Amino acid sequence: MFSTLLLIARVALILGILGTLTSGVSFLLALIGGLKFRSRRNDQGSYAPPVSILKPLHGKEMGLEQNLESFFRLTHPDFEIIFCARSLSDPGILCAQEVASRFPSIAARFIASGEPLWQNPKTFSMALLVEAATHEIILFSDSDVRVNPSYLHDILQPLADPAAGLVTCTFRGKPGRSTSLLTALTQTVEFSSGVLTANLLEDIKFGLGPTLLTRKPLIDEIGGLKDMGDLLADDFWLGNRIAEKGYKVILSTAIVDHCINYGSVLSGLHHQISWMKNTRGTRPAGHLGTGLTYAMPFGILGLLSSLALGRPTLGLWLLFAALANRWLQALLIGFVIMRDKLALKFFWLYPLCDLLGFYSWAASYFGREIIYRGERYRINPGGVLVRLGPLQH
Repeated sequence: MFSTLLLIARVALILGILGTLTSGVSFLLALIGGLKFRSRRNDQGSYAPPVSILKPLHGKEMGLEQNLESFFRLTHPDFEIIFCARSLSDPGILCAQEVASRFPSIAARFIASGEPLWQNPKTFSMALLVEAATHEIILFSDSDVRVNPSYLHDILQPLADPAAGLVTCTFRGKPGRSTSLLTALTQTVEFSSGVLTANLLEDIKFGLGPTLLTRKPLIDEIGGLKDMGDLLADDFWLGNRIAEKGYKVILSTAIVDHCINYGSVLSGLHHQISWMKNTRGTRPAGHLGTGLTYAMPFGILGLLSSLALGRPTLGLWLLFAALANRWLQALLIGFVIMRDKLALKFFWLYPLCDLLGFYSWAASYFGREIIYRGERYRINPGGVLVRLGPLQH
């Protein structure tokens, strides 16, 4: 019995050491990717075609008015904004109409989708928005995004290259309340690290929901959006299918704010688990490898196994290495690369985000049901959505 426990402790220590190394390599790759990202600016130029900004809406979340207003304040010379919800009485549409009334010089339209005919109601709205768009250049952008006045100019410049099919950009998490702080830090640091690493290793072949800038004819070239109507990650698949046609997906050096307003830490955690389940369905191999990018679980495992083996000094060093790894990641990726002052102020909290991230990753392997836009869904292999019904309160 004792020899078995000793063997378990030794195996756990080896795993702790290996995990500390893999998470360190993961951080270094993200840092190199971030330095490359900062050094190669792609927002300079004079490309300024007219643009149709397409915004699916669903209710009025906290901060929606300020988010939408930031788009009406864009300095681009020629653009329209089209909003779509299930009904013109949707609170999000009413908010957008009120904001639009303060900017009469900006062309704004509002359309109702009715009950969605596809499993993913957002993708159904996106297809209707494409049909309504006046201009060849179209920009999908989520309702919880806030931008600076030069945003449209900045993201347009890479699209001047005919080989570029889609421009997307990474984002900072901005908490609307204290209960969203950990989720915001996770988005700024962990999520951005993954994007920067992917962009370093092979250039990205996917889009990110806050910014999906493309050409209307390309939507037709990939067969329209109907084939994506039963998939959850519309942003990922749109970029992926454009890349499959031989076009480049460009990560803009512009950074936007993603406004997060969860009523509790638990709500944010549930959302994170839902998206982890989606990643598991769409990219199973990559999702499995994500487990090796977390530092704190391996640092704690190394500490506990070292204590069991009578080597407390080694265990403390492993724990310190994990803590230092995550603190540096929050400071260098979150503050230096992503320019988020929140990451500087709360970097000391990021090890907790890392633990919650690992928990979300592990939880994604238990069950396939998620909550999306107030409704229950099951995610089948390949990321296919099956609607189960409205959320019961």
